[in-house]
Amino acid sequence: MIIDELRIVGSTQTNVVMHAELVRVAQRALGRRPPEPRKEGLGTLVYPFDPDLAWAAVTYLRTPTRVVWDVYRSTAQRLEPLYDELVRDIHLDPRRLFLDGDGISVEVRRVDEFAAGERQIVGTVKNALIDGAHARRVRLHVDPERPVTRWIARHDDRNELIVSIDLGGGSLAHRGWRREAGEAPLREHLAAILLMLARFDPRRDVLVDPMCGSGTIAIEAVLAARAMPREAPTLAALELARDRKAVPLFPDAAPLVVGCDVDLEVLAIARDNGRRANCGDAITWQRADIARLQPSTIAEIAAEHGRPTIDSGLLLMNPPYGERLEDPELATLYAAIGETCKRFGAPWRAGFLVATPLFEKVLLPILGAPRIKKPLANANLRAYFYLWDL
Repeated sequence: MIIDELRIVGSTQTNVVMHAELVRVAQRALGRRPPEPRKEGLGTLVYPFDPDLAWAAVTYLRTPTRVVWDVYRSTAQRLEPLYDELVRDIHLDPRRLFLDGDGISVEVRRVDEFAAGERQIVGTVKNALIDGAHARRVRLHVDPERPVTRWIARHDDRNELIVSIDLGGGSLAHRGWRREAGEAPLREHLAAILLMLARFDPRRDVLVDPMCGSGTIAIEAVLAARAMPREAPTLAALELARDRKAVPLFPDAAPLVVGCDVDLEVLAIARDNGRRANCGDAITWQRADIARLQPSTIAEIAAEHGRPTIDSGLLLMNPPYGERLEDPELATLYAAIGETCKRFGAPWRAGFLVATPLFEKVLLPILGAPRIKKPLANANLRAYFYLWDL
């Protein structure tokens, strides 16, 4: 069956955040609000396909991991009928999804219920694409290294096989600027999610990451504030860009962002990453120990940047979870984080992504109950996002 839907995929528990970001982007880039999506699970949004909305989503969204165009659906449970159905649909499909001579690649996800292995499904979908296109007098070939379009086959919640074009050409979680990540780096899209959950307002908030590591949160804060675009070659190949120029949606945004770490080598890595992301000049990198970080230090930095008073501040961090530290050391670190947050007080708030119950156990007596406690997976770890008003 030929279908036509835009699918935005992200981490579990991020549907609301992804739609909120798409609303912000679409209103600025297209001058209109997107329709309400259909939700599939806790990390997938589905919209009627709109080439302009697809362009805006894959060019500007920072919270999803993939943006795909669902083009075919099959209820087949075996390879032969799947092949026959796809060849027929591709042959009859009037859309211009490929050009003569294009290279393609195919990957599969979530196909455990199908009566064949992943390699057999990949081969069947690949052959169907090549043969269906051939029926339209279009020659395709397999090019896994540098394909013009990447195709994904997967089962949806109804256990039907969906064949899609990956509009981003791969995972959107990796921006390309982070060459040195340090230990246990936070994935870039998760940093963008944390900023959304913490309601980071670049016009008002002074943002501080007291344990910045490779600088992911600080860098994403600047890029998100400016709504910096990414290039998507697939969009040009599918003629979805429509000669649009991908420019920052908020080029004049000037958030005050400070990245702190006690390790000078780590700060050097973060600074280099910021330069590669073309936003290093917008971030102040400060050597500081989380246990000794003083509000006066941040106030001095703010004053140097033309903010003599801080009306709203956000401490946002992804502290260690315990993989590299013993529990007594971790409890001591968490207590130090709590005391530092308490020292900052109003008008600051503090947000954390943590994957151990020890964090809440230590911070509750220091800061009281958080305003927000939300499940949020970090890779394969069950984590929580916490937000305190200090």
